[in-house]
Amino acid sequence: MLIRIFIRYYTLIILLSMLPISSHAKEINTISTDSSKSPVENIDQFFIQNSQKKNVIWAPKVKGKSKYTFSISRDAYYISKKHSDASDLFYLSEQNDSGLKFQSDKSKNIGIVISENNSNLILSQSILSNINAGLFLKNKEKISFGVNLNKDVIISKNALGNFGVEQAKDEYTVFNAKFVKLSNNENSEFYGNINHEFKSDHLNIGIGNTWFDIANQFDLTLGIHEQGKKVESELCVTFGDENMKFQVGLNQIKNNSNMNMFFNLKFENNLYKENFGTNVIITSKDSVLGLGKLSLKSFRKKNLDMLWKKYMNYN
Repeated sequence: MLIRIFIRYYTLIILLSMLPISSHAKEINTISTDSSKSPVENIDQFFIQNSQKKNVIWAPKVKGKSKYTFSISRDAYYISKKHSDASDLFYLSEQNDSGLKFQSDKSKNIGIVISENNSNLILSQSILSNINAGLFLKNKEKISFGVNLNKDVIISKNALGNFGVEQAKDEYTVFNAKFVKLSNNENSEFYGNINHEFKSDHLNIGIGNTWFDIANQFDLTLGIHEQGKKVESELCVTFGDENMKFQVGLNQIKNNSNMNMFFNLKFENNLYKENFGTNVIITSKDSVLGLGKLSLKSFRKKNLDMLWKKYMNYN
């Protein structure tokens, strides 16, 4: 059942990728997070240049995308700025779900995955609209070096996809597809991954569901993966925050092994540099497939206060 659902989404990703997609926020009174200016500077500039406007819409950006917007009143903004306190303005501003939208993105990213038998180093750069290009170095059985290219696709207001290819020297081209859909109540997300090496029977499929903030303590993930002819089920709990996560879980290869324990340690954006992302994963698992799955947890309404505190600073 879950495999059929994933294949349906996978097909939709491919079809949508062939369409001209323009999902950038273009409203006249909307500003987004700009790397050269703070939101406060952008809001000041907007009200100066648009004296007739009574409010401004701010779309906080997460990894080149936004979902919620703040409608900020001119009067409330200037009162808040006068007292150098943006906390009350958060509650006085209207929060609207505008759906996933692409924002201007010129980010660079470095990703490192370290396991006992498999290590990856990936450098990527946003180039054209929603397209990332990069280089990778992998060490599995032998060291391989190559290039990759991938594109983000917005499937719906709550669903995101990514598809791409990677080419290593003297190896077949590998196709990757990922998708994630946030539930309507934003308490969970359903995700899936496909990894296929052309001209071979190398096909890996993984699907799962993550429930957020169980007892306000951890996230719970249940998944199933098929790698080659091996089917593996997995249960995982995640502790931590946006910058550091500790995962511990159990997995089992169907009819082939007992339940095994594993752990993952993830560090994200610890350099605190705008438009330069870092993602470091240390894992006890042999396979690194599925560790880079998409997630929309940071785009939930529940996370808006964190984005507000990060960007709305009068100092």
